[in-house]
Amino acid sequence: MSGATVAPGSAPRRVNWLKAALIASLAVNLLVAGAVAARWYMGPPPERYARLTQAQLIPRLFLRDLDRARRVQLTAVLKAQDKDIRDGRQAVKAQVMALADALEAEPYDPALVKSAVDGFTAKSLSLFQTGSAAALAVIGQLTPGERRLMAQHLRNREDRGRGKPGAGKPDQP
Repeated sequence: MSGATVAPGSAPRRVNWLKAALIASLAVNLLVAGAVAARWYMGPPPERYARLTQAQLIPRLFLRDLDRARRVQLTAVLKAQDKDIRDGRQAVKAQVMALADALEAEPYDPALVKSAVDGFTAKSLSLFQTGSAAALAVIGQLTPGERRLMAQHLRNREDRGRGKPGAGKPDQP
């Protein structure tokens, strides 16, 4: 027989709770790391879309690089259009729901679908025009140095993620 027998009357081996906690922590960390890696590898979900208005034309990183007082001045111009842009987005969403309703309608009515798509196009165009007017108002207030900085940010934003040298790093004016 082996010499590793437990003597009668001795206490059974106790569970090491610290070891169990460390193993559980490792499992949670690996799960989180796996989720982050999967998100990075797969990218954003396909149902996401960019909300396009003045945001396409005025990069957030450009505004971040301005001093606080100047940033407040320029964002006030954008905020003046905020209600119109919000209403425009709601109108576009309503047209998307109208298209969904038209697609589900029985009997199927192609004219109803075309009307919903045409409404979506009209509301989107109106939203873009509102955003473009806000962007032009901001651009009209920029100094020559700020215009150059904004141009660099626009180029960097377009180059980001495409493997071009210096992508994502704004140049200094």
